[in-house]
Amino acid sequence: MRSRTNSGWSRRSFLRWLAGMGLATILPACRDTRIQPSPATTPQGVVPTTRFKRTPPWRIGRAGLGDLSSWWIMLSAHTEYGIKERHSDVFREYLSTSANWDADKQALDIERLASAGLDLLLVEPLNSPLVASAVSRVQKLGLPVILVSGNLAGADYVSWVTTDEEERGRASASWLTRRVTGGRVIVLQSEPAQGDGQAWLEGVRDGLAAAPGLDIEYATSFWTVADSRRLVELALDRDPALAGLVVNHGTVAQGAVEALVERGLTIPPVAGADDNNGWLRTAREHRVSFLGFGGSSRLGLRSVELAVDVLSGNSVPVRCQQVQEVFDETAIEQLYRPELTDHYWANHELQETWIQAMFGRPG
Repeated sequence: MRSRTNSGWSRRSFLRWLAGMGLATILPACRDTRIQPSPATTPQGVVPTTRFKRTPPWRIGRAGLGDLSSWWIMLSAHTEYGIKERHSDVFREYLSTSANWDADKQALDIERLASAGLDLLLVEPLNSPLVASAVSRVQKLGLPVILVSGNLAGADYVSWVTTDEEERGRASASWLTRRVTGGRVIVLQSEPAQGDGQAWLEGVRDGLAAAPGLDIEYATSFWTVADSRRLVELALDRDPALAGLVVNHGTVAQGAVEALVERGLTIPPVAGADDNNGWLRTAREHRVSFLGFGGSSRLGLRSVELAVDVLSGNSVPVRCQQVQEVFDETAIEQLYRPELTDHYWANHELQETWIQAMFGRPG
């Protein structure tokens, strides 16, 4: 397999792929798989939390990264829904900050939240030594911390709720190699993205290794339609031939497809998309063959459920994984909602009133 790189990588780390992928039909007329999570516990095992047990109602805080995209908005909504509705009987106050993707600000946010008399702190971390130091410091002082989505190297925390990004990358590449055995394939990493971009990339590379006849190009796009479209346009300027795409999320896929449509080129198989309404609309309009993953924004609700366990004194795993739903183009009609905006995400656990308030079209 020949490989060439035209952009830098994100530098994070994650866990290895759980060999094999369980198969299940999750939607009517859909050749779907359900990615099974790796074991929920690491070698460190289960964490006893009796020292964090408190009598409800509790005060909970969240040191967020910032709602940079519709995915983060959806994750935030799941967090708020869990606290304000699903578990409203045990929470009396919710304090939330936004770091605007700045490590200095997030470290300061963590310190300020810790001084507010909280019972537990949720952190969506930037993987920075500064943030890791702040998290370890407040946990040492007795405030339990749960990490949400991204990794935080070197930090001391109670538990980490996440998705298996390496597994998702490998599944994407494996799906593509069963459909494309030769020609040029572009791998579009997105940055910033939830989870662990470097682990996703490692999974993709491992999956593509099974097809040595492919000519692989790598590029990194910001998580916007416009930037991924620009990158694919540049790639097509060099060579319009394209046998397949591996993408880190649907927004990136949407821009790539728009670039191909603009030039009247055939759209190849696309692996690694998601359940974002904008992507589903694009795939539906242009009859794209694709593999998608859904449900990752539910991490917000999972983190709240984990917080309830910790503050109740129940033991929790060091690492909890959100199962991802896997689907293809045959599921579009079950997932796509034309009456909602492109920012809606199909696999969720929110009440319909929340969905209409957030994503309903005016009028």
